[in-house]
Amino acid sequence: MEDRRGTLPRDLTAQALAFDPVLPPAGVPEALARDGSGGWILQVLAPEARQVRLSTTRGEFAFARGEDGVWRLRWPGGEGFQYVHLLLDGADVLSPWLPIGYGYARPCNFVEIPERDSDWYRLRDVPHGKLLRDWYFSSVTGEWESCSVWLPPTYDREPERVFPVLYLQHGHGENEVGWSTAGKLPFILDNLLAEGACAPFGVVMCNGMVQRMEGDRRLVDFRLFDALLRRDVIPFAEGRYRLGGDRSRRAVAGLSMGSVQASVSAMTHPELFCALGVFSGFLHDVLSGSELDMVSRGPSAQEHLALMEDRERFDASFDVFFRGIGEEDPFLEAFREDDLLCDRTGVRQVRKIYPGAHDWNVWRRCLRDFSPLLFRG
Repeated sequence: MEDRRGTLPRDLTAQALAFDPVLPPAGVPEALARDGSGGWILQVLAPEARQVRLSTTRGEFAFARGEDGVWRLRWPGGEGFQYVHLLLDGADVLSPWLPIGYGYARPCNFVEIPERDSDWYRLRDVPHGKLLRDWYFSSVTGEWESCSVWLPPTYDREPERVFPVLYLQHGHGENEVGWSTAGKLPFILDNLLAEGACAPFGVVMCNGMVQRMEGDRRLVDFRLFDALLRRDVIPFAEGRYRLGGDRSRRAVAGLSMGSVQASVSAMTHPELFCALGVFSGFLHDVLSGSELDMVSRGPSAQEHLALMEDRERFDASFDVFFRGIGEEDPFLEAFREDDLLCDRTGVRQVRKIYPGAHDWNVWRRCLRDFSPLLFRG
């Protein structure tokens, strides 16, 4: 709900560094404000700029300069969450007056306009879980790494209970805080649990943009995630918290790049996981050898997909195999190619198509629909 002044709710504008909105000083207009017709307008004070533009996944849009030196643009996006880039005379500028998340492999502004159907991911008066940030030393990277851990509301009240765990991954250019901030994971799971719609489980989110040194150069090797997960993350998380313990209490899922990582890990090591979630993404490894791959290597041989050729073993391995994507996703054709693989092999799956594109508005819905299917035994 918006307050009486028409400002955006704090649970939607909350960012990693601040829950309260950042208030502009005197003389600086609100970056996102109501216009006279009930819509929203973006405002940038830049009296010396010659041009101000907004870049989003929907395209680029020009601001109009006012006599007061404020550039204004009626919000061209729809409802929900969008990363945005402000271009001042061609330079990509991070505004301190808009919320800041992490996308495109760097801090990035975002705008979130309340959706009419949003109660399921909003902050409500229900029991809340606990979101933690933790650190572990990686034998794979030889460095300290960070992870985010969400524990269900009953975790502290049931000190003898070992809870199931979902290892959940972000997409390319994001990191371990994506699901807890842009993804609204804590609120989604709090609300599902309050409604009795899913079993209580913990969630571990680690950085899939795994960095390593190559000589004196630091680069990202996303293919290291499988070893990182098996050798470092699972032993750390399940040793430190009352989570997991065997495959029947362990699931893995991811979005976009994270869906490739989840698919590779789950199908290569089905003895570790009882469920697999693929959000706006891929069963095939479409990243190896692509322009997004910083490592010099060719395309993947797709060895992990061999499990799908044995339908009985695949179905016995995964209690839940979930795939979801937005109907406007630019990678929808790749999703349909994976459909052909699923149809040919006949594996059991839950498949969803949502309104939306390749963004958090779809991935939140994937999490909402995937979670109630987990650990039902």
